[in-house]
Amino acid sequence: MGGLAVVGTSSPSDACSPAVPLLGYHVTDIAGTVPLDGVVVARLRCQVDCPENTPVLVVKDKETGEVVAGTQELPADLPITGLEMVLVFRPAAPLAEGHTYTVTVEGQDPALLPELETRASADLDLEVGAHATAASVRVEESWYDTPSCCNAFDTCGSETVCLAKEVERYVVLGVHTSEAARGGAGQYVRTVTFLSPDGAELGKRTTWSWGSAVEHTYEDAAPEYCYQVTYKSLIDGATIEEERVCVPHGDAGATGVFPTDMATVDPAIRRCESPPEGFEDVWCAARNDCEAAGGPEEREGCSVSPGRGASSGWALSAIGLALALAGRVGRRRGRR
Repeated sequence: MGGLAVVGTSSPSDACSPAVPLLGYHVTDIAGTVPLDGVVVARLRCQVDCPENTPVLVVKDKETGEVVAGTQELPADLPITGLEMVLVFRPAAPLAEGHTYTVTVEGQDPALLPELETRASADLDLEVGAHATAASVRVEESWYDTPSCCNAFDTCGSETVCLAKEVERYVVLGVHTSEAARGGAGQYVRTVTFLSPDGAELGKRTTWSWGSAVEHTYEDAAPEYCYQVTYKSLIDGATIEEERVCVPHGDAGATGVFPTDMATVDPAIRRCESPPEGFEDVWCAARNDCEAAGGPEEREGCSVSPGRGASSGWALSAIGLALALAGRVGRRRGRR
């Protein structure tokens, strides 16, 4: 079952300051192998100071040091989403067998970010069947209805912890490229159409096939969940449609609304300065247990917050907490 996470906004100390984000676009992912007469595809990301113009890819032959001539394009099927984009570089001439090519963005400082590399190979299998998809069914959960929140503290500052007494469980079908043969997948755009068992279309997700994963959420459990994959070549635009695949639900778990497991609430509520509304008894019990344990000397991670008496807030070292994101409240009402 998918874990849930604390909702928090921090005021970090110097020791907890986040890394300084990179300016402008930079390459975050490329396929490790490219066919000699194929295209070089790169995923780019920008965090801050993003230019309005499309960034320019620079592909360089590592053996000769020469910059490869060619043109680039934004695939029409893959629009810019948020801070990410995919760029296709089409070499003017076939690449050299066995040569390694570096891929960067024009103006990128190599001291700040290492160059990513791809290798040209005549043996790369471009058959769609060679890079089959794999699918998984899992049950996740989020708060159902409006959660109660409190202020909490840790070594990196303050944050908000939110809790609710009920969770909603729902099925997520994930589809990703098989790890066995992902090289050729880098030459395709993939569209996954999610289907009901009777064949009705529920939604579509289009991504660059290399290293991509797409998901669809189902409110209600079903005996199986189906999808169909269509590939579009970035080399010549040809499309190939695979047969429909159905994945059995198995023992993935039940969907619906269930009471929150208070055992997962206890570690988080210890961190609250004061009890969240509706969780007063749980908060007091957790605090009393912490006092009885004698603090950090006798119970790891349990201590009185600096500058406060034993009757106020508590701190817990950072751990994975099974709590839902407040932004996902009321998923049942908001999902398509």
